[in-house]
Parts: sequence; structure tokens; C-alpha cells
Amino acid sequence: MQYCGLTVIPEQALNLRGSLQELELGSNNLHQLPPEIGKLVKLRKLNLLNNNLKELPEEISSLVALEDVNLGQNKFEHIPECLYSLPGICNLIISNNQIRTVEPAKLITMTSLVCLDLENNNIGRLPPELSLIPNIRTLLVMGNTFKIPRADVLAKGSAEVIAWLKNKVPQP
Repeated sequence: MQYCGLTVIPEQALNLRGSLQELELGSNNLHQLPPEIGKLVKLRKLNLLNNNLKELPEEISSLVALEDVNLGQNKFEHIPECLYSLPGICNLIISNNQIRTVEPAKLITMTSLVCLDLENNNIGRLPPELSLIPNIRTLLVMGNTFKIPRADVLAKGSAEVIAWLKNKVPQP
């Protein structure tokens, strides 16, 4: 259901609550999601790339099977709270939004998170504690407003950025 000009999720998709595992709604014109999306309990992949979303309904926190979430190219100003309670999210793409700050203490609770894409937002400071996300392997942060770490560190890739950040975590 990508590139369909949808402004609402079709009722047929929401009626598949017991079996739907992937919901591809990229490149539509969604401004909000209905609370009923929380009934898609088998959902593993949610693609909302390139819509007009600013927030997600709290009912998303019921999607405990969710592993892959793509919120890129929307209008989010922060990572939606309802995602922090989902233990199985492995990949979170929230690039090309309007995010100004990230909360590492909340991200650290996402123990399955392997890939976090925060590229092209308005993040003014990159917290070193992001390196403490337990299973993080890919951390994409280029195209933000922070000056440290410098572009030459970012250009070396995720492993180098994570190592650089880990080195900056305040020691007790």
C-alpha cells in the first residue's frame, strides 16, 4: 500500500489483526494513525517512510512482535515514547525528521536495538551514552547540527562513531 496517496489506513488492513506481519505504508499522506493499529499484534515490520506523521498513538506499545520500524521522512520532533517499551525492535529508522534531542537513558532500555538511523535531523548534541545501547552495531548520525564528533569521525562509519562516543562517556 505504498505510493497510494492514502490519508487513512484501509479498514481491510486493520481487520487482519491476527495475521498481518508487515505493513508497508510508505510514501502516502498519513497525518495520524488510528488507535486500532495496536491490535495488529503479529506485526513485525512497520514502514511509515515519507508521510506527514508527527506522533504515533500510544497503542503502538501493544505491538510486542515489532522488530523493524521505519519512520524516516516525516515530521517527528522526538522519538515516539511508545517505541521505548517495545523489547523486540532491532532496527529503528527515524532519519530525515525534525528531531532535536535524543534520550540515551530511554534508548538503552531497547536491548534488541542493533541499528539506529538518526541521519538528517536537527540534533544539536550527540550524547556519548548512545554507545551504551546494549547491542547497537549501526549508528547513523550524519547530517545533524552537532559539531562534535567531527565529520572525519563520522565518515569512518558506525563502529568508529560508537567507539568515539564510548570513549567520551563520563566515568563514575
